[in-house]
Amino acid sequence: MSDPKVPAGLYVHFPFCRTKCPYCHFYSLPFRKDLFESWLNGLKAEAGLQSSSGLVFDTLYIGGGTPSLLEAGDIFRVLEALGGGKARSFREFTLEANPGAGDTARLREWRDAGVDRLSIGVQSFDDRVLETLGRDCTGRKAAAFIERTRAAGFGNVGLDLMIGVPTETESSLRKTLKRVGDLRPEHVSLYILENIEGLPFEMFARAHPPEEDAGADAYDFMRAGLEEMGLRRYEISNFAREGRECLHNLKYWRYDPFLGLGPAACSHIGSVRWCNRADLGSWASALAGGGDFRDDIRKLSPRERLLEALVFGLRLIDGIRISVFKKKFGVDVREAFRGEIEELRGEGLLILDGDGLRIPEEKFLISNAVFSRFV
Repeated sequence: MSDPKVPAGLYVHFPFCRTKCPYCHFYSLPFRKDLFESWLNGLKAEAGLQSSSGLVFDTLYIGGGTPSLLEAGDIFRVLEALGGGKARSFREFTLEANPGAGDTARLREWRDAGVDRLSIGVQSFDDRVLETLGRDCTGRKAAAFIERTRAAGFGNVGLDLMIGVPTETESSLRKTLKRVGDLRPEHVSLYILENIEGLPFEMFARAHPPEEDAGADAYDFMRAGLEEMGLRRYEISNFAREGRECLHNLKYWRYDPFLGLGPAACSHIGSVRWCNRADLGSWASALAGGGDFRDDIRKLSPRERLLEALVFGLRLIDGIRISVFKKKFGVDVREAFRGEIEELRGEGLLILDGDGLRIPEEKFLISNAVFSRFV
């Protein structure tokens, strides 16, 4: 079990899209009303099974898929399925949204349903890059949608951007940065296009390979531009204005407990980590029949937990606090990994500063080289 004093994060996977982007590796399927009802019933059953866990949730994140297909009434039904109804309160309630997902009235209804943070999958504000990615929205329409979120009262808006895309140029990056500066989001996630093996986009990417180091160069260019706007990098891929870091995602990096509900959702509670079946029918049928709806269940050893917590924590700009780790795991990281830490410090890949251990910011793009030394 997890420490009941540590609030957990609650993730809900909405597995439906109108169309699937050719580069996306997340589980999704075309939206149908009957499938939606099956998902909602499964969600209620799964939440009921977890009701005795003793967990207290202070963040809710509905991801997907395309959760912005949900109407306000659907969001209320999701909250009811989770056991809280309208009265459930969270410090942060995030809904992932496609740009162009609705008018101002619809956005206001989301606000009335309790959503207070939007994570918008813009990817780029350059139309040529958007066309390459198979997106069905232009940069102008995406910007107009973000402006509508402000009119609807959203004061916490995050944008997802993608770099390292074939057809990307310095001009397209500048265009995206200019739009970001004009729109002034509270948060930006910056991802390099990868993990496309076996996906429809793989063939196009192989036929149009970017220049070597193009992704790293684009990252450095965008990082500098975002930081100049006041968006501080606080994790390898994430930037935020002061006090606007994503509270839910911080739980992952700080190794706090989180529960994932829905097909393909993953959870980590105490020393147990698991993922649900990545198939709506199989997941829903197992829940309806009293079977096991999970696929990958793993009991972590104390050392495995320590290693995971260390790797996740080093993704943060501020790294980890050694005293916090000792209180949490009963182990001094400096003693447990003395050899690895000294070697990495000697190579300039780690900084040990009093109670803090972190990766130098200029080495973030090769952080996997640091992680692999521990794992």
